[in-house]
Amino acid sequence: MKKLTGWILIIFCSILLLIFAIALIAIIPGVLNKSSEVQMSIKEILTSSVGFLIVISLLIIGLKNGIKKIKKEKVVETIDYDGELKIDLTGQIEYIDYRNLILGISFKKPIYIVVLGILLLFSLTFVVNRENMMNQLDSNYFIFIIIGVFLLSPFFTLIQIKRLYNTNSIFKEELNYILTNDSIQIKGETVDSTQKWTHFYQIRETKKFFMFYHGKMIATLIDKKMFLENDLQEFQRFTKSLRLKRL
Repeated sequence: MKKLTGWILIIFCSILLLIFAIALIAIIPGVLNKSSEVQMSIKEILTSSVGFLIVISLLIIGLKNGIKKIKKEKVVETIDYDGELKIDLTGQIEYIDYRNLILGISFKKPIYIVVLGILLLFSLTFVVNRENMMNQLDSNYFIFIIIGVFLLSPFFTLIQIKRLYNTNSIFKEELNYILTNDSIQIKGETVDSTQKWTHFYQIRETKKFFMFYHGKMIATLIDKKMFLENDLQEFQRFTKSLRLKRL
């Protein structure tokens, strides 16, 4: 199913890119030569150009995602680690750092980029045809609802993040992490767990966190602020020896 979706994206986006390329080849000479058949104001030329760029960018994003879906997953490349890992960390994950992490991951998804591109196109159309669109407000109400939902989605996401942070007791206590070659041990007032690195299937390293996934939406977080500089570099070397998919 994943490969089928990828091929559909590739074919659909390729056809539309070809159509746009042909349209540009046909229109640009007329605009440059100020042909009587192509009468456009400066405002219309600018908005149309920006609109073309947005659409082409969205199609390229779709094409890249399609190619990504049909590609075979790369074999995880690892670098041998011959040291003895023994890192002891203590700290608490702060709400601001957790919030920024989840927001950054959530709003980098292709669907949000596509929706943002569509909203920009709609805004350009509104700028050029404001009177007509205002007169057709009743028939365009659904589009305004979608815009409203999209603009409010960060607010709803913030509420959800705050609720998750407040209801998870692990965020309210100082934790002790013991990192070794075989496992990660986490101790706190309400938690005492040891997980082998082989338990995880995926790793994501951000500017402030290590995220070790043991489910599609479930990850163990390690805040980089807890590390000493030398320990952080050592652990980064160690993670490259783990046979985990990297995001």
